[in-house]
Formats: sequence, structure tokens, C-alpha cells
Amino acid sequence: MHTPCFARGPSPWLGARTLAWLAGAALFSSAVSAAEPGLGLLEAGRLALERQPQLTAQAAMVSSLQENAVAARQLPDPKLILGVEGVPVDSFSLTRQEMTQTVIGFSQAIPGGDKLALAGRRLEQEAGQNRLLLAAGERRIARDARLAWLEAYWPTAAGRLLAEIEAEYTRQVEWSEVAYKTGQLSQAETLAMRAMLAETRNRRAELAGQQRRGQAALARWLGAAANRPLAALPDQAPPPSLTELEARLTEHPELAALRQGVEAARTDTQLARQAYRPDWSVDLSYGIRGNDRADTVKLMVGVDLPLFPGKRQDRRLAARHAELNQQEAMLEDRRRMLEADLRMAYADWQVAHERLERIEREILPLAARRVDSALAAYRSNQASFDRVIEARRAEAEARLEHLTQAVAQARAATLLTYFE
Repeated sequence: MHTPCFARGPSPWLGARTLAWLAGAALFSSAVSAAEPGLGLLEAGRLALERQPQLTAQAAMVSSLQENAVAARQLPDPKLILGVEGVPVDSFSLTRQEMTQTVIGFSQAIPGGDKLALAGRRLEQEAGQNRLLLAAGERRIARDARLAWLEAYWPTAAGRLLAEIEAEYTRQVEWSEVAYKTGQLSQAETLAMRAMLAETRNRRAELAGQQRRGQAALARWLGAAANRPLAALPDQAPPPSLTELEARLTEHPELAALRQGVEAARTDTQLARQAYRPDWSVDLSYGIRGNDRADTVKLMVGVDLPLFPGKRQDRRLAARHAELNQQEAMLEDRRRMLEADLRMAYADWQVAHERLERIEREILPLAARRVDSALAAYRSNQASFDRVIEARRAEAEARLEHLTQAVAQARAATLLTYFE
């Protein structure tokens, strides 16, 4: 058994581990630059909403549909009719024949039934649907931007945590080399300590790559603001109960938009029924004959003759009924999908919350006590240094797991905000 070297002075293990580790991700807050405020989770969602051209495009679409709805209710523009009538082809004289006349008139098409009112209503419904999709899009963008923030935050915070651990391992490697030269440690124990240090550095390099990818994904939503240092993971209030969230789901803008789509499909069906009602046209013209001949007036009324509805109107009505069934099925399918997403996100939050509490209450304190116990056993010549190394590795993994579960809980809470 080796000489209890730790009895002669404080171990480098003891000074680096403090109660602050119980806060896990909160350690990251000390690394944020004081000169530039850190980019927070909630701020990422807000900035994403301010900088998304797709929201501007959606709002423009709503405005366009509202304007078109007004125009769709109006009668078609009348047509001006100008010409000559009754011109003899042998001389093309405008004065030779009594029936020759110059004609000026107007023609007006009149859609039958309620076609104009229904066309305007259809566009208003589409505008309402797009307005609801805009609200759903705002929720989705804020959610996705915050998820991207978390994807960038985890490797950043984990890298800083590993940097602290690496500093401890570096000091321990330096001590172990001295202890090996003085015969207090074996070569295998020294190499084991160096292997832990190399593994930690390798994990930091991997996390650095993940951090760069996370920032690139965040830049999709925030642009240059994604390069700002990230603030600490905020404390988030527990979400509403699952029962309350499920009750709110019926009024979710995404489902409301699909219900509006169903109503628009019903209006399309009504428009298809109106196709059985003929359109009308009225032509009024005035004929100028000259040479003391009486002028003439002509009034004509035209009407469509839907003589073969089986090949046109019936088919279109059947198509509109099929589209209505499609919209109703899409609404039900999306409702089930959102309900499943809600329940899965809530289950993820519960699991992460329970695991996080267990880590803080049991695992982290036990990991610290295990290190202390291994050190005490080593000092009393009752355990090898391998036991100390293994206890230290377990404590480092517990710290990383605490951070992982904190981010997992925040991710699930962010997913749930889409349903609130």
C-alpha cells in the first residue's frame, strides 16, 4: 500500500469543489461578459419575432386577401360598345342604306344567385385563416429560436464546466507526476490521471464544434445577435397542468386556422351550388342613323344555359365536397398530432424535473461524499488511488448530467409554450 501522501497537506481535489456546483448551469453566468449583456433565452425568442421576413410576408398576404374580398363583391366592370351596323358590303357607304347606323352602348354582366357575396366571404375566410396562421407562426418562431438558443447553450455551458474540471485535472496530473517520482504513486495511477485529462480535453474539443454549429443554427433566427455571449439559463416557472393545457388546445391558433379552412371549404361548396344558377347579361345600345332618319335603341338580355350539369356543375360540386372532407380530416389529424406533442412535451418536462431534483438532492451530494470518502480511505492507506480517480470521474459526470437535465427541462418547457 502506498504512503498516505495527502496527510501532509491539502489535496488539489478539495479546493476546486464547492457548493456552487449544485447550481449546475448557473456557473455559466459568471462567464458572461460584463461589457456586453448576455443573450438570454426569452430575448432570443423576442428578437426572432422582430427579424423574421416570413411574418412580414404573412401579414402582407392577410392585407391582400382583405382587399380582394371587397373587390370580389362588386359587379364586373361594364363594357363600352362602339361600332357601325348595317353597312352594305358592295359600297361600304355609311349613308346609302337606311339601316346603316353608328352604335354606342354598354354591356353589363350580372352573376346569378349569391355568387358575389359568397366570393367575398370566401376571401374573408381565407384572410382570417392566414391571420390565425400568422399568430401560430409567431409562436412557432419564438419556440424554434429558443430551442436553437438551448442547442447553442448546452455545449457552451458544458465546455465551461469541463474547463473547470480540466483545470483541476491539470493540477492533479502535476501532483501525480511528483508523487510518482517520489514513489507515492505507481506509473499506472499516474497514467490513469493523464488519461482522464486527455479525455476531458477531447470532450471539450467536441463541445466546441457543437457550440459553433449551435451558433450557426441560432443565427438563422437572430442574425449577428447570435454571436453575443449567452446569458445564464433562466429560472422558469412550472408550466400549467396538463389538463389546463389540453383545454387551451382547442383554441390554439393552428387548429383555429384549420377550422377556418373547413368553413372556407363549405363556402366553396356553396359557390359550386350557385353554378347551377345562370349568369345574366344586359346590353343597351343607341343607334345613330342621321339624314333625318330616326335613331334606334336596342336592349338585349342574355342568360347562361346550364344544359349539361352532369359533366360540369355536378362534377365541380362533388370536387368541393371532397375538398371539404379533406379539410375536416386534416383538422382532426392535426388536433391529434398537437395533442400527442403536448403530452410528450409535458412528460419530458416531468421526467427532466424529477431527475434534476434527484440530482440536486441526492446524486451531487453523494458524488461529493464519495470523493471525500475515497480521499480519506487513500490517506489511511485503505484504498488505492484508482478509487479516488473513479470517484472524481463520477462526480464530474454528475455535474454534467445536472447541466444536461437542466437544459432538458428548459427545452421541454419551451416546447410547452407553443401550447399556452
